[in-house]
Parts: sequence; C-alpha cells; structure tokens
Amino acid sequence: MKVIVVGGGIAASFTAYFLKSMGADVVVIGEKPKYPLASLVLTQSMPYVDDILLAKESLTVYRQFTEPKPVTSIDIMPKWINLNPLKTAGVEYRIIEEANWVRLSKDEFIVVTTDYMIPIRRIVSELRRRMNAVKAKASLKLINGSLTVVANGKRYIGDSIVLAAGPGNTELAMQVGVKLPLKSYQCYASVMTGPIKVMNLSIGDDVLGWYSRPFLPGLFIAGDGCGKPNEGAPLNYGWRIARLISSRFGWAVPLLTKSGTCEVSPSGGPVYGKVKDDLYVIGGLDGYGSMSGPALARRLAELIIKGNAPMDDYRIEKYLNHGDWDACSVERHNWLIATQVKGQ
Repeated sequence: MKVIVVGGGIAASFTAYFLKSMGADVVVIGEKPKYPLASLVLTQSMPYVDDILLAKESLTVYRQFTEPKPVTSIDIMPKWINLNPLKTAGVEYRIIEEANWVRLSKDEFIVVTTDYMIPIRRIVSELRRRMNAVKAKASLKLINGSLTVVANGKRYIGDSIVLAAGPGNTELAMQVGVKLPLKSYQCYASVMTGPIKVMNLSIGDDVLGWYSRPFLPGLFIAGDGCGKPNEGAPLNYGWRIARLISSRFGWAVPLLTKSGTCEVSPSGGPVYGKVKDDLYVIGGLDGYGSMSGPALARRLAELIIKGNAPMDDYRIEKYLNHGDWDACSVERHNWLIATQVKGQ
C-alpha cells in the first residue's frame, strides 16, 4: 500500500512513521515546520480521562526517541472541581491549599502533577529525515477521477492520502470539494521574565485563564488567547497576561509577543479518520499536538492499514454533519470550563 502524507509537523511525521512501521510505502510532503527552539510541554493534568490516556500513550511513544524532561506542574483551580479524571487515569497528584509564594483565595487550591518537556523540533526533524520528506507546499486535486497531491510541479498518487497539515487541512480538503468539521483561530503567547518560581513551573491558572511554560534560562512563555484567523495579537496583549501573572506571583514583564494559527474541532479535541474515499485527516490538535499527536497518529495508521480502529470520540466521521460553532468557545483543556460543559 502506498500512502501520501501531506504535512510537516507532529501529526504528519508520526502518522508517516507508524504507517511505515506497519509496512506501507510512505511519501511525506510538507514544508518544514517552524517549531520554537524550546521544548513543548506534555501534560497529563486534563479534565477528560480519554485526553489523559492519549497523553500517556504519546509519552510512551516519545520515550522511543528521547528521555522527556520532567517539570513540576501546578493547576490553580476552585476547590469545587472534581479531580476524578486524574484518579481514574492513574495520574499521581497532590493538593496545596496554602502557599507563601502564590496568592490564592480561600476557595482556590493548587493541584500538583508532573509535566514533561518534549524536544519536538529535534524529533520531528529526525522523523522527516528518516521519511525523506519532500519539502514543498502541496495542493490536492482530482485528476481523471483520482485524488492527486501536486507539489513542485510533480504529481503523487497513492492508495490513500492523509491530510495532516494543521490549519491547512481545511483549504486542502476544499480543493476537492470536501468540507471538514474544523476551524482555524489565532492563538497568542508572550515570552516573559518574572519570578524564578514561575520560570521553573508549568502553570495552568484555570480561574484567571492563563498558562505558562518554562522557556530558555531566565524566561518563560505565557498566554491564553483566541482570536480571528490571520489577525495579530491584541494591543498590549503581553501586558494583560503579565498583570494576571502578577496578581498571583507579584510581577512579570513581557518581552516579545507572537501569534500563530491553531485549528480546533467542534468538540475542542483532536480528530482523525476517513472523510472521502481514500482521503483521511488528522487535525484539530488545538495547540496540543505534543500531547495527542503521536497517539492519534498510531490510531490513524491502524485505521488505514488494518481498517479496524475503534469509532472513538476522536473520529472525525462523528462530526462531518456538525452545525456551525464558535472556535473560541470550545476550550477543552481548562478544568473550570470543561466541568461546566459536562454539567450542562
């Protein structure tokens, strides 16, 4: 079986890797992704058990390529939050109700777990090298009744085609008349300096709505943010996030703000599956590709090669007829929002 994988990042690279390990002849076509020099974070502190299990599976995959660096993670939550997802998924955690290094209200607590820093840039580069990836922008066409990928003026035809191009998935699918249940939005983050405690922790403030991750020595990355595609960060965005951090830890100063395009599904979670004939998609990673990408890539490869992947909640087929939705309203990874959605 020959499979053409379109994309250059985590989802594309691992899908190609697993397809090849299952015996497929794989061609990877995609522009080299611009990952940051710093590692990306993999967290297991999430409000959905299935998401946690995906992260655990992805962590196992990463350990075939590297030894992930553990980092202490804290989530600031209201005390009424139910932590059963962590218990059910077997995540070790402890609770802090008072601390002199962070400002908490009397109805808040801290949940401490372990995150892992993953050198995504190095791993993806290695996988692209192994797969002899074609560095090019691809398009999808229907030629003589066959789905065809065109890149650098050359045509690529396979038994199956996988779209794993992040926010580019929607445009590629529309080129052959397929509408995907995915939407793009603008995501923002700022490089900051601040208290040493903040620099060394992976933080999720589910009450005030911001997160931070370790970056280079003396720096950390923080953000929230969801806006219209192709729009830059709002004016003074970095200072707004810095004020939220300061209200908890005393001070923070933004140095540089970046914006990028993210992609989300109606559920707020990632999706994979078959959308037409031999056309498959993996996407909607919502900026959390480091957590779910490798695990979902393996499921997609099994679906293509064996045809027997389970119809789980991540299957894109479940959402193909989904109505319109607001890309900024489906925040799946914030405990406060997710718990409120579950309770509706």
